[in-house]
Amino acid sequence: MNFRGLLFIVVAAFLAPGVFATEASTEKAPPKNVPQVVFETTMGSFTIELFPNEAPKTVANFLAYVDDGFYDNTLFHRAIPGFVIQGGGFEKGMKQKATRAPIENESKNRLKNTRGTLSMARTGDPHSATSQFFVNLKHNISLDFRGYGFGYAVFAKVTEGIEVIDKIVELPTKTVGSFENVPAEDVVILSARRGGARAAAAAGGPLRFIPGEHYVVLDKPVPTRDSSKVEVVEAFSYGCSPCYRIEPLIAEWRTNLLNDVDFWFFPAVWNEAMELYAQAYYAAEELNVVEKVHQPLFTAIVAEQKKISNESELADFFAGYGVTKKDFGEAFNSPSVKKRVKQAEARTRTYNPAGAPEIVVNGKYRVDRARAGGLEEMLVVVDYLVAQERDLLAKQ
Repeated sequence: MNFRGLLFIVVAAFLAPGVFATEASTEKAPPKNVPQVVFETTMGSFTIELFPNEAPKTVANFLAYVDDGFYDNTLFHRAIPGFVIQGGGFEKGMKQKATRAPIENESKNRLKNTRGTLSMARTGDPHSATSQFFVNLKHNISLDFRGYGFGYAVFAKVTEGIEVIDKIVELPTKTVGSFENVPAEDVVILSARRGGARAAAAAGGPLRFIPGEHYVVLDKPVPTRDSSKVEVVEAFSYGCSPCYRIEPLIAEWRTNLLNDVDFWFFPAVWNEAMELYAQAYYAAEELNVVEKVHQPLFTAIVAEQKKISNESELADFFAGYGVTKKDFGEAFNSPSVKKRVKQAEARTRTYNPAGAPEIVVNGKYRVDRARAGGLEEMLVVVDYLVAQERDLLAKQ
């Protein structure tokens, strides 16, 4: 995809070059424990507050890039006075970075593209946003959802350092090949790191976690498989980098679990790629080789970036662990495995996660990275909820 394709379409009439909007600044103290990210740039630092309730999928996607260090050493590659500055997709020399798959457009949350808000950049396809984002310099009404179609999905706002954004757009710009409005001086994002809730949780967390703020209460409780224990269920996928990174954290966390906790995990399914990986996981269970292949398959797909995207490539992988292609094919396509994939898909719909990994406690509460403040912090919230449910069981 070319540079212009990744950028939203700009109509000249929407711009007011050299003029900044006079709307009130968004700078104010963020509510406690709302997810925040601190950007350090060559022009100074600024802090954003994210909106996980209004844009859960967008926030989860954005934080995944943050947690991976994706934005480090990328550029603010586009600056248009009176409109936006844009970044998150190019390194020095206008070298474009590879991204994850596009995400669903959440502009129907009706949040406005007012001054200081952040939205996802995209092409004419409303569901094409990946890593690039922009900061609005004024209320860009033309980018808002208008009650039909799609707008540009607002997912955060600048709470500190709006003056840094204003300094960036004051820089002279140039055209580099087909790239327009490029700051003549490289504006580099040195780092993008979580603050706020993550820092609080790392220091021991609040005395109590708040429903809707740190975790989600499911609309309808889901029956657990053993009502005498506190159930903890992780939803994962082999194609998910944060799922890969939480694996060692969960392994260590499980060593301290009491016998009254029933922990298990299942492959989340909401698209074809996840369905394929779910089928592979249940085939491994059918063949009794989960212990052999689970972590290596994660490593191959996420860490080593190997192309494993169809049944044949999965069969080749399993063959490396002593499973014949014939045996793999029979298990992979067996009615029992396909039935379990459908069950996993139904469970995913029931839990309704914003992303992966997510953890459901006792069929009542769903814990995600955005609200908890990170992967480690997810387990802090889970421990809190487990203790809460343990007390309830003791009273029965």
